[in-house]
Amino acid sequence: MRISLFCVLLFIAGCGTGKPAGVLSTEKMVDIITDLQLADAAYKLDMLPSSYKGSPQKYFVEVLANHQTDSATYNRSMLYYAEHPKSLKKIYTEVGKRLKKNNQQGSTKGSTINQ
Repeated sequence: MRISLFCVLLFIAGCGTGKPAGVLSTEKMVDIITDLQLADAAYKLDMLPSSYKGSPQKYFVEVLANHQTDSATYNRSMLYYAEHPKSLKKIYTEVGKRLKKNNQQGSTKGSTINQ
């Protein structure tokens, strides 16, 4: 009886629905990935300030800093969401909507590229 109860409690504890500590929220991931996509486009179109030429990773770090996070937290979060494809799909669907809206407005208002 005790073993059965222990197994049930262990199973319930292992099925927690919360994200582990240090994983960014889906909303924060949408914000960051949107800005990273805009930064990547600016880099490919040679629109970044000259101080970033030849060093696009420097801009990546700056985008993360503007969102009060670092590459370790971002990478940990991406790994978490990669293991939860439904959540990752929702994130990228929202990123796509934001990029489309941004393109329709013809500006980068709200992104870190102009900041």
